[in-house]
Amino acid sequence: MSGARAPFAAALALALAGARANANPSLATDFAGISQWLSHEMAQGLAFNAGSNFDPPKEVNGYYFQPDVSLGVGRIPFDKRDFPTITVPALADRPARNLFPNSTLFPNLALHLRMGLPWRGDFYLRLADATTPSGYKISPTMTAQVQTNSVGAGVRQHFWGGDFPTLTIGAHYNHVRGATKLKGKFGVSAGGFVAEDDFIGDIAWSLNSFGVDAILSQSFGSWTPFAGMGYNYATGSVRVSLDLVSSTYLVPDVIGQGSDHPEQSQGREIIGLSYNRPTWSAFANGEVKALGQLQYRSWIVQAGVALPFDIGRSATLFSRKRALVEPRSEIDSPRRPEQAPPDMIFLR
Repeated sequence: MSGARAPFAAALALALAGARANANPSLATDFAGISQWLSHEMAQGLAFNAGSNFDPPKEVNGYYFQPDVSLGVGRIPFDKRDFPTITVPALADRPARNLFPNSTLFPNLALHLRMGLPWRGDFYLRLADATTPSGYKISPTMTAQVQTNSVGAGVRQHFWGGDFPTLTIGAHYNHVRGATKLKGKFGVSAGGFVAEDDFIGDIAWSLNSFGVDAILSQSFGSWTPFAGMGYNYATGSVRVSLDLVSSTYLVPDVIGQGSDHPEQSQGREIIGLSYNRPTWSAFANGEVKALGQLQYRSWIVQAGVALPFDIGRSATLFSRKRALVEPRSEIDSPRRPEQAPPDMIFLR
């Protein structure tokens, strides 16, 4: 995410530096308009990302826990058609709208802990994080620190299955909070005086997403394709502050601020595939925005793996998954297949 923002952040600061040499009073108005536009675009894209829950349809046995981990990336598009009209010539001549990218990417690392329920349902907790290291350079003169976290929970219920497709109905909640801090140095010239100004950018968000979805899946051997649709109701806000701090009293500081709320109703189409083995499984899916602003331009792709152990009622608190072992004959086991002894990890 931070690397995709670098071109527009650096180019915007350079354009503002040239514009400030004229000390045009309209610059602050233009800067505020750009900040408001950016907050609106970020709010819509981040809200769609917040609605993702990455729910492979694999069922978990009652009262057992199944952890899984996934890595994904989402695309946040920017609508240039709504870019504000620029009045300062130094900004308008660039032109300013071309200083911004058409989209930016949003990475995500998520961990789920699912607990099976006895009536073919399950409950899960979700934690996600994306962080860049301190002093991370996004351009030769600018660094960024990005931190975003989310926590969520959900319940699901499975219907049908066997020779018929399995229908999975789920309800979900996610809370996402994060911030991006930009810092850099840019040269400014005013009346023959040259100085290095500080460019400071802050983007902060706090969003809530309440969603429902319906997924159809059908197993073909070890492979299980699935597809469905979801709806999310989003609340919260995104705040943007872009400042150019002058190093000399000859040129005034410029501050632009904006904030916006996401659209409340967003819909998504979901398609994916899982590969299931007796002791592990892997999965991947894609989601695209099908209801709301910039339809089919916002998307998320994710992939993950179920960790190779169950947590539940057994002789051990943690045990590796156990593959079924077919009996050698009807005499050895006339009733049901045996289970291989678990490979213990931690004792009670």
